[in-house]
Amino acid sequence: MGAADSKLAFRKNVFRLYEEPFWNLPESADDIFSLIGANDIRRTRDMARRNFETLIEKALEKMQQTIKAPNFPSEQYSINHLLNCCRILTRLIPFVFESTDCLEWEDSFFWTPRQVEKEKKNPDDKPEYDILACRGELILDSTIQALFLAGFTIPISLATKKSKVNYAIWENGVGSTIPISTYKDNETNRTEVLRLLTVLLSKSMYVPPAQLLSKEDHWLRYVAVKLERKVVLVILCSLMNTVCNYDPTGWVPYNHVVQGGPREQLVSFCLTSLLILLDYRSPQQAELMRHHDQAASPTSAATDLPASLEILTLDNPDALPKTSVELEVFTPDDQSANKHEENAFRHYMSKLHRDQDFKFLMDGIYRLLSNPMTAVSTYLPGSTKRVGCFVNVMMMCWKLLEINSRFSKYLLETDRALDLTVVLIFHATDNKDKFTQLGLVRMCAFILQTMSSSKEYSCKLNKPFSAHSSLPSSIRLYAFNGTYGDFLIISIFSLIASTQGKLSSLYPALILTISNISPYLTNLGVTTASKLLTLFHSMSSPSFLMADEYNFQLTGYLLETFNNIINYQYAENPNLIYSIVLHHDYFEKLDQLTFEGAVAESERIRQLRTSKEIERTEQTADVTLPPPTPPATTEDCLTSTENEQLPLVENEIKDIPGEKDNEEPKPSYASVAASANKNDQEEEEEENNKPEQITVTPTREEGANNIINIRPCSNGFVPIEAWWSYWKSSMQLATTLAMLKHLVPKVEEKCAEENNITLEDLMVFLKNIQMDNVLPEDSKSIFIRKFQWGEALVIWFRSMMWGQNYVSSMKEYGAWNGTHVKLFQIKEE
Repeated sequence: MGAADSKLAFRKNVFRLYEEPFWNLPESADDIFSLIGANDIRRTRDMARRNFETLIEKALEKMQQTIKAPNFPSEQYSINHLLNCCRILTRLIPFVFESTDCLEWEDSFFWTPRQVEKEKKNPDDKPEYDILACRGELILDSTIQALFLAGFTIPISLATKKSKVNYAIWENGVGSTIPISTYKDNETNRTEVLRLLTVLLSKSMYVPPAQLLSKEDHWLRYVAVKLERKVVLVILCSLMNTVCNYDPTGWVPYNHVVQGGPREQLVSFCLTSLLILLDYRSPQQAELMRHHDQAASPTSAATDLPASLEILTLDNPDALPKTSVELEVFTPDDQSANKHEENAFRHYMSKLHRDQDFKFLMDGIYRLLSNPMTAVSTYLPGSTKRVGCFVNVMMMCWKLLEINSRFSKYLLETDRALDLTVVLIFHATDNKDKFTQLGLVRMCAFILQTMSSSKEYSCKLNKPFSAHSSLPSSIRLYAFNGTYGDFLIISIFSLIASTQGKLSSLYPALILTISNISPYLTNLGVTTASKLLTLFHSMSSPSFLMADEYNFQLTGYLLETFNNIINYQYAENPNLIYSIVLHHDYFEKLDQLTFEGAVAESERIRQLRTSKEIERTEQTADVTLPPPTPPATTEDCLTSTENEQLPLVENEIKDIPGEKDNEEPKPSYASVAASANKNDQEEEEEENNKPEQITVTPTREEGANNIINIRPCSNGFVPIEAWWSYWKSSMQLATTLAMLKHLVPKVEEKCAEENNITLEDLMVFLKNIQMDNVLPEDSKSIFIRKFQWGEALVIWFRSMMWGQNYVSSMKEYGAWNGTHVKLFQIKEE
């Protein structure tokens, strides 16, 4: 009863600041968060702000005294005292950020230097003043010092005679080869302090997205820009090494059940803190990005980010002597001062250059990213712990690729890029149907596009995928015997075809990935060729082209894919060349397609879908009136095209024997073509047996503009003939049509001469045909479209990062629970 009464008294008196110090009573973080309610904090903040200020000042004062105490830890300055100070601030600060009425007060109280009058030696002396640092700076400095406090977050043996604060890297890895002996209590205390640091840097959560990059965050700017170099290096290395040393599985199955512990929570907060610091951009940098963003789309631009965003350097780089960490780990070629203020964490992350550091980082990243894939494919159910921080690990990997070009080069020149590709495909496939994880799928698509812009990566994809059989069933392909390039293209096709338009916003990134790697791909398999032709057939259909203003770009990217392979890898891809020849009508129809014809076909598909809906409704219930037909969408057009047209393509291609079907007789070109004609006849008969359909002929209205009367799409887009002519005239069909004009007669003549020609003979025949002076010279340019960060994507990434942190922290004393977050919406189920 005594303990309960004391806690009740604490709850009543904490904001009245009675004599009993508030840092003595609470015994855990749970006590702080349960005893100090959100309504109590808001009431005190708004109605008794002086008490609110005094509580913060007392917590800061006690925190500073404890850190500086030479006899820490002791009864007077105990570990629990310091923890309670951190917990109090962790509880209060989010309520400072959430209120728009507190903006001026926050700047005044936390970020205005204070004047304190000095003691006068003589009463008649004029008053003199000392300038004290801002409270915000003091809170951040004390928090960072607490991360490296001997006897608290590092072993007591690392204390020096001058101070208990010793900036030593926590674990071996980047910048340190000798680990310091760490105890579980040290790791638990690090978690508490990192939680406070994360809260102090969380002001972005309370800023609307439209204002996110234009408003300066003083808290984040101080840590990212103004900390001295040695501290930045030690924090950066400590956070990275803690993450990359984490092994959730151990050596024994079910190890996580026996041992457990707070290790993953520490790793999670290390990831969160690292991502927050690496993601900081000043308003000036955001303005440069905004100007560049006006000229190009973030997913289809062919140029890099402005160099000024990446080469900014710190003021006075030689102001402090270089530490041993910097001399060993970071490149010394940065000696020029720059007047711009740069994110020091991004700066030093970009200067990593040693292969052993990259290997260490990639080993740790891959271990955590592949953990969910490993956990679902073990022989012993539940024997491998599935970590929950893999989303943040993927963000960390993406930041490394973005910031450090040497890391990208290391990754793309080794097989680790192939390992990463498989993991990205797994996470995209595993989460494609989960609405809450669509951000993760988007990140996978963007990382794939980022890597695809490298020639080294594209050439690596030609390596045979011998370990495919060990993959989890969710991404394992039936009877697969191809390369990593085959696996990537088929997986991308599956993502598009199996999600029914849910990932339509990612179609550009996924198709551009295929287009970027296409000039270097060799020996594409039969199934891969089938999927590419199926995808092209779907995305070149009139209903798909008319469904959105920019859908024609996807068709153009696929045409670029075929053009690149025809121009540069013709002899190395006979399966794809054969498929293109077999389905030459796809390209010819697109070339001959007119605006009037596209409108008529789109209307036919719409009415066919309407009749199917009516039939389905009548079969399930007695309905007197048919349901209204919504306007066509990109998803509907793609799905209907796949359902009605694409099975014909699959039936044609799947009958072509693959490399493994050596024992079966090889069909001839004529037999495959006959099969296709038979399928055409069957489809026509099936349509004739259906209820009578209305034949739609587009009509023109009387008027100067001569506009065709068509239905608008669901997004409000109304196709017009001028729009059609604009993109149709630039569609790059010349290369493919020139090849078909040259090959189709030769193949038909060959098949007529030899009725029983085998597929192998036909492939040899195609490979030996010379394409010199056949293909147009002006179509041999290679367009590599790199992924480019834009303002909208930066806001999306930051929103996703903070949303992930918010959700993951709800179970563990959620510091932001109950506060009014503005950066994203929270839907409680």
